[in-house]
Amino acid sequence: MKILYAWLPPAAKIYPAGVVAIADYVHKKLPDVEQKIIDLSLVDEKKRKDFLLRSIESFDPEIVAFSWRDIQIFSPKQEDRSLEMAFKFYYSMNPLDKIEACIFGIKAMLTYKTRTHEILSYINAIKDRKVVVGGSAFSLFAEQIMKRVNDNVIGVVGEGEHAFLKIAKGCDAENLLDENVVFRKNNRIVFGEKKNFVEIEEFTPVDFDYVSEIFPQFKEYLGMHIGVQAKRGCPFRCIFCSYPYIEGRVHRYRKPSVVFEEMRTLYDNFGVRKFWFLDSNFVSSPKTIEHCNEILGMVRKELKDIEWGGYIRIDNINRELAENMVKTGINFFEISITSGSQKLINFMKMGYKLDRVLKACELIKNSGYDNQKVIINYSLNAPHETKETLKESIATYKKMRSIFGYDNTLPYIFFLGIQPHTELEKFAIESGYLSRDYDPLAINPRTAKKLIYNPPPLNRMLAKTYLKIMKECNDREKFGIYYMEALEKELEK
Repeated sequence: MKILYAWLPPAAKIYPAGVVAIADYVHKKLPDVEQKIIDLSLVDEKKRKDFLLRSIESFDPEIVAFSWRDIQIFSPKQEDRSLEMAFKFYYSMNPLDKIEACIFGIKAMLTYKTRTHEILSYINAIKDRKVVVGGSAFSLFAEQIMKRVNDNVIGVVGEGEHAFLKIAKGCDAENLLDENVVFRKNNRIVFGEKKNFVEIEEFTPVDFDYVSEIFPQFKEYLGMHIGVQAKRGCPFRCIFCSYPYIEGRVHRYRKPSVVFEEMRTLYDNFGVRKFWFLDSNFVSSPKTIEHCNEILGMVRKELKDIEWGGYIRIDNINRELAENMVKTGINFFEISITSGSQKLINFMKMGYKLDRVLKACELIKNSGYDNQKVIINYSLNAPHETKETLKESIATYKKMRSIFGYDNTLPYIFFLGIQPHTELEKFAIESGYLSRDYDPLAINPRTAKKLIYNPPPLNRMLAKTYLKIMKECNDREKFGIYYMEALEKELEK
């Protein structure tokens, strides 16, 4: 048996941790299987299909497995020009702005359609072998993608170790109905149903010597953040998040010593100095604190001059964890409070109290995180947002600013993006904001506007304030600071 894995081009260059994890798992369970990993994102766009086909011809695998991470061309945040142009088109009074936005929008739609068609063409080019498709993008849009690919494709939704191992042993689609797979049969889409999640606590460290042999392009990532995973699953029910759908709602932990050993191998043998924890939240519920402290305690003793990042909920951290994070080289704190109003936080089922977040900020500051940047993520105009809740968000920002300092406290302005399989999608449909039969892959100007959640009556005020600051602000890093100040003035009128 031979398996060729192809990492499909994501929106930005990022280490293909999922592909590496699957290949490592299969190798340990079935050491006689020959494997190879290719990364299409590192190949010139015009040469990708040829590179893929030549790789298949030379390696001659029975299975070609694609990993699809990104599918959308925009994210509704302040660094994305798509958001700015959408606001110009719908809310600017300047005809030139509308023309500029219209041209940009047409190009963006064509880029999206071309990119999606390009990736589908890679998958559909393989006709004489078994084809497997997985990854987070596929997991979220599985039903829509399966309508656009050949009949020889087996899709894997969410984590793929168990399903992929069976496929590598020769199982066909109809014998995989107890796994999280999807396939086409008689012009209908069939979903399997997985009974148990993967027990990752038994995972041993990834064999990076083996990975570097089967993945020649691995060296291209050694100067970037390399992903390591400490756990899977997320117990929280944030209405906009797709992690629980992909990984489940129960935390499953890898042994701290295994996580550290993986980091030390990368550090000692490959010169890696930047790490990214792939967990839905590296620090989240109180149960994760001891686990994180064990990992970071070992890192603090043995790995010097590194930097790391990851998604972190800081409301439950203690003093020991705050010190460990600071002393081990966390490169910045990105605090996704989403809203500074407890009322909205409760509605979005985010499961934390703002007063605990503020106390945690003080812990971080007192642990030595001084005169460094802190990013505060705000998703404005979330469901049930009012002028009063916006004022509460500004007040919370000011409290954080009093802890970390004016120049170091950077609000990042987001708007919620609607993703399939989330409660926000269900809410948007039930409230009439989205139609029940909408196709999230059929992007057009109307759908794109809807998928950036910014409903009346606050949409116009928030968008116009955004455009005003975008025009006046020369320092993009401080855009959020100026936006909050302008929004406060607007709310006082």
